[in-house]
Amino acid sequence: MTNDLVEFATDTDVFLLIGTNTSECHPIIAMQMQRGLERGAKMIVVDPKRTDMAKKADIFLQIPVGSNIKTLNTMMNVIISENLQDTEFIEKYAEGFDYLKEAVKDFTPERFERETGVKKELIIEAARLYAKAGSAAICYTMGITQFSDGTSNVFSLSNLAIITGNLGKKGAGVNPLRGQNNVQGSCDMGALPNVIPAGPVNSAYAQEQARKVWHFELNPVPGFKLTYAPDKMDSGELKVLYVYGENPVMSDPWTEHFVHATHHLDCFIVQDLFFTESAQKADVVLPAAGWGEKDGTFINTSRRVQRTRKASEPVGGVEPDWKVVCNIAKAMGLEGFDFLSAEEVWDELRKLMPKFFGGISYYRLEKLGGISWPCPDEDHPGTPDLYTDHKSMLPNGKFRLAPVLYADDKDKRASMEAEFKAKMHIPDGYPVGSGAMSEVPDEVYPCLFTTGRKVYHYHTGTMTRECPPLEYGAGIEGPLIEVSPDIARERELEDGCYAMVENKRGRIAAKLRINPDLRESTIFTTFHYSEADGNELANAQDHDPLSGITPLKITIANIKRLSEEEYIAFRQQNEMSMHSEKPYLSPVRS
Repeated sequence: MTNDLVEFATDTDVFLLIGTNTSECHPIIAMQMQRGLERGAKMIVVDPKRTDMAKKADIFLQIPVGSNIKTLNTMMNVIISENLQDTEFIEKYAEGFDYLKEAVKDFTPERFERETGVKKELIIEAARLYAKAGSAAICYTMGITQFSDGTSNVFSLSNLAIITGNLGKKGAGVNPLRGQNNVQGSCDMGALPNVIPAGPVNSAYAQEQARKVWHFELNPVPGFKLTYAPDKMDSGELKVLYVYGENPVMSDPWTEHFVHATHHLDCFIVQDLFFTESAQKADVVLPAAGWGEKDGTFINTSRRVQRTRKASEPVGGVEPDWKVVCNIAKAMGLEGFDFLSAEEVWDELRKLMPKFFGGISYYRLEKLGGISWPCPDEDHPGTPDLYTDHKSMLPNGKFRLAPVLYADDKDKRASMEAEFKAKMHIPDGYPVGSGAMSEVPDEVYPCLFTTGRKVYHYHTGTMTRECPPLEYGAGIEGPLIEVSPDIARERELEDGCYAMVENKRGRIAAKLRINPDLRESTIFTTFHYSEADGNELANAQDHDPLSGITPLKITIANIKRLSEEEYIAFRQQNEMSMHSEKPYLSPVRS
């Protein structure tokens, strides 16, 4: 996040929530937003589902799944057409405005209404409300990023913030709400294929820091992106998979493909608190200490570094993750893993990336309760808000406006970008994005299918399904397939009946709920339950050309009613190998 989440309560004038079900997936952040609304802030929500936040919104744009670029480009078209952009900010601190202006000129409100079915008056009102705000905050999650044009979606959000001057001031900014409590920290620590904590592996600075701190010549070639891992396992290029704190057998798209790929590994290692679906497929399972059984730090979505402290000792023989990794490294004969504490690991990080973490010591964290990076020295207070000096992190200090195009055919995206670059005389290396539907409904699979979470469970249910009040109480209905009313009418589906959703990748079956809050022709389910995991149907093949992410949030599918007998038969005969051998919270497991 560019800003601190507490500013939502105190400083934000307008919220733009897009691709985020904030109250169910980020209830603490939603609480800060609610305080802002009570203070008088306004809210725009863009989502295919009328979420709890959408019901509180001043403007709700119920777009079809996959229409983010059309929506954002139309908002910018209105802002520029009505001269609502922050011209002074653009001229002083940004570059590429002419490229952006050309890219959005055809995204008129009339076209938006024609292609999305949302009234043009709503998109015009939303654009005006956002542009005229003193401080407008953009908040988004996987409903923006998990598409084959996810990077271009983020380009569009950044463009919107830049042209309205909503960077470098309290209550504004571009704010990805991270899906877990330490996603930001994991990325900052280098849990990505192309970076170490000091930056990209092919950068001169990262190379220099690796030599200085690690006494190691860093390979400048990025590793495999996670979304390509199953194919790399299939081909034999990836021979060992070591997973900890993750359950990819359920969370990866097209789960059957992932499960099949694991059979080609020489060794599959899983380290976790519970015997997850992934652990059931592993060759080696290692135990793990829980968060209350180890010392360390978390970095939250606001870039705020916070201490975690051991409350109790783990059972005998169980070590914290960092020590397990060190033990394995030393057993392999590697040097540099002789740490005695989590604090020593952290202090190495401070040396590796001093301009971000140099001033964040355990002593200061104890004293201050938390510090937001960048914090280069121990006299620095930390940086809750980025870009207050109106300078980007690029070499020239300018905020770069990346034009984003839209194609009717996904196979034409690259040629469309090339033609636009030539037409506008855009220099090599300057980013141009594009979007398109990764899959289009057809006669066989006429419905759009998407996934999400519900408030009672978290991710693949590894921990929350072990909690009786959640599994048997608030979430007692278990997995549900939700459909829009038009689908129910066409297929004679009723609340509580059994239904099967299928596409070319797989099938899932569960009880059905007719949800009038869903956009028409939409099917929705969660990925909490191995009994009916929506990711079994997710697209694992159409990668974003820049990030490599696959479109987990959009695919096409069909649905049909099942009798109870057919449902039971399906469960008995078609259980995938990823599923639990025992039901959650069975007497055997409790």
